[in-house]
Amino acid sequence: MLKRHILEGSLVEREADCRLVSRFLSNKKRDPIKLLEAKLGAPFLSYRKRWEAALQKAAKFPIHVDYELMGKCNLKCPICPMSMEAPLGKVIGEMSSTLSVSKVKELIDEGCKMGQGAMGFGGLWEPLLSPHLEELISYGRQKGLVDIMFNTNGNLLTAQRAKTLIDSGLTRIMVSLDAYTQKTYKLMRPGGDLERVEENILKFLDLKGKKVLPLVRLSFCLTSLNEHELYPFLKRWEEKVDFFSVQYYGNFSSKDKGIFPKEPLGPPPPLGFCDQPFRRVLVRHNGTVLPCCDLSSMDQIVGNVHEESLFSIWQGSKINKIRDSFTPKVDFELLSPSCRHCQEKYSTYDL
Repeated sequence: MLKRHILEGSLVEREADCRLVSRFLSNKKRDPIKLLEAKLGAPFLSYRKRWEAALQKAAKFPIHVDYELMGKCNLKCPICPMSMEAPLGKVIGEMSSTLSVSKVKELIDEGCKMGQGAMGFGGLWEPLLSPHLEELISYGRQKGLVDIMFNTNGNLLTAQRAKTLIDSGLTRIMVSLDAYTQKTYKLMRPGGDLERVEENILKFLDLKGKKVLPLVRLSFCLTSLNEHELYPFLKRWEEKVDFFSVQYYGNFSSKDKGIFPKEPLGPPPPLGFCDQPFRRVLVRHNGTVLPCCDLSSMDQIVGNVHEESLFSIWQGSKINKIRDSFTPKVDFELLSPSCRHCQEKYSTYDL
């Protein structure tokens, strides 16, 4: 059963008081890093050692690379930049291009030669829309990537896809659920169906059986639309999945849509160092490279993989300028508007 760190030291049972829950902490059995260490052994430990070392100095190559294969999604969620109005249109960019399978394999080959350890599929899209997802996961595993993951809304997670994903070499699947009731889910995930997603998750867990991998995480983006359902959501799933992530909603739009939570889970983390440009990048569907996985960085393009190698981009002046704003200490005068926004508005609590 999940250990709980609760304000004032006792479990708050009433739904109305769920905002007092500052953080749910996993015990060793459900600590994702411990589980992966035990299952994957020395290669995982080596990758995580490089990951930790990058806090002091940027790795020679991204340790983790996220890929956005296309600019499409099957839902239109109010918390996503794809649903927001101008001026984001210019920042998001034209969405019809795709990142080819051959290009991703080329980038995987480059990364594996340079010490990359992890790969994800993220950005502004739904990974289960791609028929090539399992192929690329398997390719990455065969080439030596240790930790492979993706985020999904789960509506397309059929039993057949579950089987192929479980067998592909995937280490983590992260489902964004964001609700306890169908009514709230329809507000958070228009076009989706909570009952179907819950059935998909349970079927995935059933097919996975006693296998450790892939680990299953459920995500909850805290807004004024759903904050009253956080506690029952956690209670419903705590004995079923491996871990949670509760994210405090950060609005990408210059025009507030009025869905910020009334109160945060707890005090926001202090403004300070960001590890993302020292450890990872996101390659978008059109080949542009962003210095972190957070989509608020869409105005900070540091290169394009169709024009130069990922190694050159990683070593280039644009991303080094971003790193300089965080070292040797954070210089808020040098921080870009998107970095400043992210620091001030967005918090994640891993449970």
